[in-house]
Amino acid sequence: MSTVLQDVQQLIAATGKHTLEAENTEGGSAYAFRARHLHDLPVFLKVLYPRPSGDLFAEPRLLVEATRTEGKGSNLARVHDAQRFGHDFVLVAMEYVDGGSVLSRLSGGPLPMMEAVCAAIGILQGLAQLHQALLFHRDIKSANMLISQRHGRIWPKITDFGSVARLAHASVSVTALRLSALYVPAEGWATPSRYDVRSDLYQVGLVLFEMAHGALPYNDDAYMDREARKELRELAETSGGGVDDCDRQKVVDRALARAKGVISFGKMQPYAPKSLACIINKAVSPAPAAQYRTPSETIGDLEALRLSDWRLAPCDEQYAANGWAGWDWSIGKDPKKPEQWVVLRSRQAATNFRRWAAADSARAACQLVMEAEA
Repeated sequence: MSTVLQDVQQLIAATGKHTLEAENTEGGSAYAFRARHLHDLPVFLKVLYPRPSGDLFAEPRLLVEATRTEGKGSNLARVHDAQRFGHDFVLVAMEYVDGGSVLSRLSGGPLPMMEAVCAAIGILQGLAQLHQALLFHRDIKSANMLISQRHGRIWPKITDFGSVARLAHASVSVTALRLSALYVPAEGWATPSRYDVRSDLYQVGLVLFEMAHGALPYNDDAYMDREARKELRELAETSGGGVDDCDRQKVVDRALARAKGVISFGKMQPYAPKSLACIINKAVSPAPAAQYRTPSETIGDLEALRLSDWRLAPCDEQYAANGWAGWDWSIGKDPKKPEQWVVLRSRQAATNFRRWAAADSARAACQLVMEAEA
């Protein structure tokens, strides 16, 4: 155990408020623990380092008010308490959510279509609450969206408030952070970098893409362009050996800045309609003027979608949707003609699927279903 970790644990014990149960090692930007408050309330503790450029203590204290709501309907993980302790740390005690992150959930594939849309609406509602308190999150990503359950669907909760910036008023911008390079919008790579409401919404667009289509590649090599590979070769020649992790990350960051559209690196599900693609493309546009301006504007477009609840079936290259136009649907390759896709349907909740149509691609087969009438 490191000396710093021991110091942190001793300082937490000295507050007399929490009993530590386990260290959380999923994130790498701060010390984090699962703990229990003295009133037997399960909490998630995060220990942050104050930044020289601002009063990190003030921001978490504001979050106590910003995340306070009546009932259990908020899409923000509630911050119960925040305090400076010792000379070097800030301790934030948050609501404990035990469903894991959206990123860990995506290891099993994309969410069902409507579940992804509803989850995105929930994230946007949480952001609206945060923005109303004149706070930008600046690090929206699937790893920072925790999962709880409500009404039988995923109920996302925004967490990890260590990057939150306080605003003087809603129309100003702040310096961008590049903690999660994959999620940095185009304006975040500019010099000087700027970040406003649209930048948070850009990151929600990427999370929606991942929930609907599957996680984007998290290996650096996926985003290496020709220029980046040339840089790495030159660095290796100059150093006479390998390239250290810090220099390599800088090369990758520059490649991501040039990419201006990382969703092109992800696999698109054939059942995703153009209407959803248009919303995602608007949210992640490299031109800030073309992006969504407010969470409510994005929510309005998502709520107007008319979609079947497509999902991946257990078998490879099979897709299913229940309750669309009064039928349950299944799409897969024709075992006798592998170049063809067969559409089967059954009355809702029945199991007697019968052949209904065929198409020359999965996307065309899904489109036939979407055009079906009850």
